[in-house]
Amino acid sequence: MTGQWIFLGTLFVVLCIEQNFAAQVSIGAMFGEETGDGDRYKNIIRDAIQSINQNVSYLSDLHLATISELKLTTEYTYSAIQDICNTMVRERRLTAMIVPEDICKTCRDVAGVASHASMPIFGLDQGSLNSGSVAFKMYPSPEDVGQFLIEILDYFKWRDFIVIYDYEEIFRNLEPVISAGNMYDWNITSRQLTNDNFPFLAEQLREGRVKNILLYTQAETTTYNILQQAMKLGVMSSGYHWVLANIGVFIDRTFLERISLNQVYLTRFTLNYTQELNYAVPTTINVPLRDWPFRERLAFDSVIAIGHGVRRYRERVMQQDPGLPEFTILPGDTIMRECPSDRSPPPESPLSNDLQYYNFEGLSGNVAFGENGNRVNYSIMVISGQGETIEQIRGEWAQNIEFWEDRWKSQWRSNTRMSVDAYRQASERILKIVSIEQPPFLRLTQYDTDDDDRPVIIDNPDRNPNPIGNERFEGYIMDLLKEIQNVIPADKFEYEVDLVSDNKYGSRNLFSNEWTGMIGEIIRGRADIAAGPLTITEDRDSFVDFSIPFMRSGIQVLIKHPSFVHEYPFSMMYPFGVEVWFLNAFAMAMFTLMMYCVNKMNPSEWRALAENGDVYEENADNFNLRNSSWFSVSTMFLQSYDASPRSHAGRVLTGFWWVFCLIMVFLYGLNLSPYMTASKKAAFIRTAKDLLEQIQVNYGCVKEGSTYDFFKNSTDPDYQRVWGYISTAYPDPLVDFVSDGVRRVRESNGDYAFLAESAILKYEAYRKPCDLLITDGFITRSMYGFAVQAGSPLRDQLSYAIEKLYEDGTMDKLEQRWFDYNSDCERETLWERQGLYSLTAVDLQGVYYLMLIGVGCALMVYFIELLAFMLMPPSPTRRGQQTSRERFPADKNEYYLYGSSDDGQTYA
Repeated sequence: MTGQWIFLGTLFVVLCIEQNFAAQVSIGAMFGEETGDGDRYKNIIRDAIQSINQNVSYLSDLHLATISELKLTTEYTYSAIQDICNTMVRERRLTAMIVPEDICKTCRDVAGVASHASMPIFGLDQGSLNSGSVAFKMYPSPEDVGQFLIEILDYFKWRDFIVIYDYEEIFRNLEPVISAGNMYDWNITSRQLTNDNFPFLAEQLREGRVKNILLYTQAETTTYNILQQAMKLGVMSSGYHWVLANIGVFIDRTFLERISLNQVYLTRFTLNYTQELNYAVPTTINVPLRDWPFRERLAFDSVIAIGHGVRRYRERVMQQDPGLPEFTILPGDTIMRECPSDRSPPPESPLSNDLQYYNFEGLSGNVAFGENGNRVNYSIMVISGQGETIEQIRGEWAQNIEFWEDRWKSQWRSNTRMSVDAYRQASERILKIVSIEQPPFLRLTQYDTDDDDRPVIIDNPDRNPNPIGNERFEGYIMDLLKEIQNVIPADKFEYEVDLVSDNKYGSRNLFSNEWTGMIGEIIRGRADIAAGPLTITEDRDSFVDFSIPFMRSGIQVLIKHPSFVHEYPFSMMYPFGVEVWFLNAFAMAMFTLMMYCVNKMNPSEWRALAENGDVYEENADNFNLRNSSWFSVSTMFLQSYDASPRSHAGRVLTGFWWVFCLIMVFLYGLNLSPYMTASKKAAFIRTAKDLLEQIQVNYGCVKEGSTYDFFKNSTDPDYQRVWGYISTAYPDPLVDFVSDGVRRVRESNGDYAFLAESAILKYEAYRKPCDLLITDGFITRSMYGFAVQAGSPLRDQLSYAIEKLYEDGTMDKLEQRWFDYNSDCERETLWERQGLYSLTAVDLQGVYYLMLIGVGCALMVYFIELLAFMLMPPSPTRRGQQTSRERFPADKNEYYLYGSSDDGQTYA
């Protein structure tokens, strides 16, 4: 009987001890402005404690975890530490404490400061860089976050971006990023959020050219609110790329769909966690675990981490003293030490090492702690995309690569801690690149070498006779993509090139607002990159994003080389109209006839004098029909003559004839040059004004191409006049393809000029038969770039690669290889090049033909005279009769007879 009472007494004592000890296993939870708003955060802490109590692996049946709560909101660090040390640690005898940042938003890492007073302290927020905190950080340490942001920004290859932040303490955490800006050539602009100033910042974003935005705030709720305002103010739309630096920002499904419809490119991060755990955790919160904000996940996991620490403490003590009763291990051994009253460091908590022992999978991913309480062995998932791909996982950043490989039994896919795939419209790992067939930028490899329209640029004897995939193409673009792949790792830049179906560059229908060609493929999401001689225009840039230019070109004019233009041989006759030539011939005939009549009828002329014996007999024929004709011809061309009229009437007539001849000759000479150099006028076209001022040559371009769009959308008056001509001229000066325009120039005999980018024209002009010419000067300058979807990070990646290729000289080598190849057309002599500006045999062929005609006519007349001389009977002169000149010898230049008068004077 006595033994039974002893047993019952012992059992009662044990039960009392159990109750006493269980009440002392207390976990402190502080609540601030946001965490203390409502009961949700409190209920999550309670659910986590309930989970510990239900699992005997954490605590024995003799122990019970409880929560000790305190709501605090202050603006001073000292006040917060006083409440932590006095109210929580000293009075409530806690095992561990959870401290959110919102109890003092203006404080710098309040959990880190409290960790130097007592331990263990669990922090749920970002903390502060280089603060020396030894608190157990549920959020990745600022040092790790800074390194991660550097690597993600380097992956996106941003050059210019804006940092938006709220508190100075948060901006200090970005110090590694700001410092890395010099190394990576980043142009960083910072903007701080204050009370209701975001609309002003949004206006700056709309007006500025920088569309890359890094948003970093103290609380994820602030980030969410900023995103909502940005949506309303129009700065979360196509063309913008937002990176949310806060890890695990929760965005509800409805708002995410709205973001998706706006086509903004959004990049966000979350810790990698096992989703199956969401269905195994009991909770009273009527919200799916996947929709919990990140801070709530961290709060739940911090309680579980405390449970694992207590579990490890019990196991360690029992291993050291196996005979020790289990109920004596807890709870008094693990109570937080009181805060020191001086500057001496606080005594180490018995749980500190035990909290670092276990790795476990929580709601926020793998939970483990390393040196100074930093979270380790986690990985960050990169979720990045736009439109339908906005929730696509692009890659992962591993805090510990060795742990990741051991956990997943797989090889890490990158040389760095960042393993991110290139942005793609599809889920495959291959980028889809769309291009257009335009040698030498891109052409099919199966071209026939004998086909003049598709000549081989560079022969490759090792060419695959049956190419597939990217082997189907060759050219400048293909080589450039290979070089870009050398800059961007191949595993992040795998691509497949295909031709655009409609073989167009891309233009916008003003009525339907739909785009054609390569630009349309990008906008509709059917391709990731448009690569080709795609001109960067203002209209295109408002719908897609362009990389920095990989080539600078300009619109030039392609014409038929003047030396190959077949003009009318007798174009020298063009200065006068046909009727003028006939009138001039009639005037010369009338002059000849009148001179003949004057000589025949006027008593003062040569014929009358000869009949009177005053001059030689031969002088009577000085102005017969034949000699009058010769006189009119010789004087017309300002040559000398044998005799001049003697009478006043003849001299008056001759004077007016000379005036007539002078006027006609000088008018002809002044108007001859334009007709002799008509084929060369097009060679001097350099500007749009030159095009407009000439009327001899029609001009056009590729329909719906970049040149077409340039003139169509330009507001310059001269360019508008050019557009008015090419859009209304008949016959239609527009062509469907560049090859059609080149062919039309060749076949037009100088009547058609083709406007296109100089890089394409050079390739066409510097090939046999060398009958084309590119005029000097540029109508306008243009640039070629890669087009990607608005906001796509591929823009910055491609721009970064192109910059690197420019720096090492690769771009110059590529351009020299494909555009500066040896050409027979460039091997011209000085005289051949000068022929473009001087008169050549081609220009003067009519003159030579006229001379040949004259020679032919002279020979014909010679043979007629010779035949007549041989057939006609001998004249008296031929029989040897003495002429009057022989009877009256005189000076060879004297036409008159000499005698003397009665007074002895000499007369003629």
